[in-house]
Amino acid sequence: MAAVLGPSLPSLAARMHVQLKQASLLFMAVNLGYLVGALWGGRIFDRRPGHPMMMGSLLFTALMMIIIPIPNQLVVLIVLMLLVGGSQAFLDVGGNTLLVWLHREKVSPYMNGLHLFWGVGSILSPILIAQAILLTGSFAWGFWIIAVFLVPVAWMFKGIPSPTAPHKEPGGEPQKATDWLLVILFMLFFAAFVAVEGAYGGWIYSYAIATNIAVPAIAAVLTSAYWGALTLSRLCSIPLALRFRPRTLLIADLVGCLAGLSLALVGGSSPVMIWLATVVLGVSVATLFPVSLSFASETITITGQFTSLMFVGASLGGMILPWLIGQFFETVGPESAMVIMLVDMVVCCGIFIVLNWVKKGRSAIKQPTSY
Repeated sequence: MAAVLGPSLPSLAARMHVQLKQASLLFMAVNLGYLVGALWGGRIFDRRPGHPMMMGSLLFTALMMIIIPIPNQLVVLIVLMLLVGGSQAFLDVGGNTLLVWLHREKVSPYMNGLHLFWGVGSILSPILIAQAILLTGSFAWGFWIIAVFLVPVAWMFKGIPSPTAPHKEPGGEPQKATDWLLVILFMLFFAAFVAVEGAYGGWIYSYAIATNIAVPAIAAVLTSAYWGALTLSRLCSIPLALRFRPRTLLIADLVGCLAGLSLALVGGSSPVMIWLATVVLGVSVATLFPVSLSFASETITITGQFTSLMFVGASLGGMILPWLIGQFFETVGPESAMVIMLVDMVVCCGIFIVLNWVKKGRSAIKQPTSY
């Protein structure tokens, strides 16, 4: 679901008779819906059994994926993307929160495993969209096949007991005052790195075509290579999470992201450099999200509301950066996309330095905060 919009964007723009600049509003719509869904979802999962909520959201999303290819008006598609974004947030908040509640202090490798399978879907969907366009002349069948896949996944939740929040169990950890500085820093950190993760995956297809690096079919493979590198990295990170602390893994990831984006910027229109940059960035950005949640759990008790706020930060980053790239992509040139993402990642590293300093101070007094 998360990776279908990028490969579909040129076809959607042509169908609606608008430029990519206008069609990029769909990125903003998805992420605005995601923001609202994230705010609402955390409260729901803190109050109700999680698995029935997951089942209902999956079925609703399947319905949206069936409807999206039908209209050709931008306003209608914006509304549908708002709904899809809200449902995606609900699933993300629920999946990540419930996994932490289930595995507690041993969650780190399981969290990487969860995000590994997110990457598997992101590999398959650009190829699915490209093949749908190639065989039928339309992206519609790609969306409809994804909708069919969602139904049996939803049914799997039926009858499975939902995990319980640790702080709600007898003898569970009591709630403490919220450390808002720490919460806000984590939100900003999530916003910064998720912005690059989503923007690169969403725009590399159009970038490759605009710079004559690849024809559409190869550009789709390049997009899948990005998500493939991301997925392979998450697979390899599962044993690494058992050996290294989250802070160590985060430092390695951030250095790799800077290296990948620098290669893309220096490489310009060189196919070899762009392919290398895509793989390096995909490998590096892969584990930032799951490792950051594990990093946060060392100091903060993970609740549905805390996870919601992290996804709100992620949504804001994912909403603003792809839209910002769209404003300069055609007027300034496709190279502006790489400049914008590199600047964002430098800011992300600065936030991490401040976050680590504040977190270290909180850990030193041995009073973990809770949200």
